[in-house]
Amino acid sequence: MSGSQIQSSNEQQLFENKIEPMWASTKVAAALLGISPNALRIRKFRGQIECRYFGNQLRFNVNYIHSLLRETREERKE
Repeated sequence: MSGSQIQSSNEQQLFENKIEPMWASTKVAAALLGISPNALRIRKFRGQIECRYFGNQLRFNVNYIHSLLRETREERKE
């Protein structure tokens, strides 16, 4: 099984099991989206992506990131 198949399988499990929100750091969220951490911060500043602060730590909802990725895939198929 390739890396992308494993990732798709993991993404599917997240949605099927309706796991409670998990929060990712800027570095991890950027890696999931395939962009740099700075590009992610820019999107946050522009209001293009949802995030929360836990104390002074910026965190991104993993379920939200996966939904963005799924929407992007669906748009590419059309």
